[in-house]
Amino acid sequence: MKKLLPIIFSLLIIVSCKQKNESEKQEDLTEFNERNKEPIIEITDSDYYNFLNDVLEDKTIIESKILKYPDLKNNSDYWREILTPLTRTSSDEKMSEILTDSDIEYIFNQSSTERKLKLDFDKLKLDNVTDEVLKNVSDYLQSEDRTNQKKYDYFGIYNLTIPIFSKNKKYAFFDNSFYCGLLCAYDGIDVYEFKNGKWESIGSIGIMTMS
Repeated sequence: MKKLLPIIFSLLIIVSCKQKNESEKQEDLTEFNERNKEPIIEITDSDYYNFLNDVLEDKTIIESKILKYPDLKNNSDYWREILTPLTRTSSDEKMSEILTDSDIEYIFNQSSTERKLKLDFDKLKLDNVTDEVLKNVSDYLQSEDRTNQKKYDYFGIYNLTIPIFSKNKKYAFFDNSFYCGLLCAYDGIDVYEFKNGKWESIGSIGIMTMS
């Protein structure tokens, strides 16, 4: 029995040390997670207008007066395919590890709300033109005759969706198309970063078409 006592005592010390180490590891992990947990910031209409005013050109027209989210529900595989690389290290530093898996879920949750944004042009720097002017500008951009250039002095016509934000609102994804005349068009998903108080383009994802 006397021989067993030192062994039992040693085992108790080992178990106690192991439990202490496991407890310390758990505390360190909890502290790390809390330190690195990005808070979810509420998205307001002001966020949408600030974004649109930063990224849209002054001399353009918005064709879509009520904005909707891109259809992520019916294109979930495609959106996950183009968003997932943004959670990884990339040779493009601006696009490297800018999202987490929870950001992607947050993006899908935004789209699932089916929220719409009826544009208030008093909050936008762009003109709220009538359907007649919109048609005239469209006809003008498609025409090779530019004699009415001063009358229809617009860069082009936008068709937009609601921008989608990351959880901390540091990054935004903007699915938009732009028509600016014969052999002049764009359709794609642009990525923006909020930096120095303004939204700045840092790249694009997915299929992009230009002419």
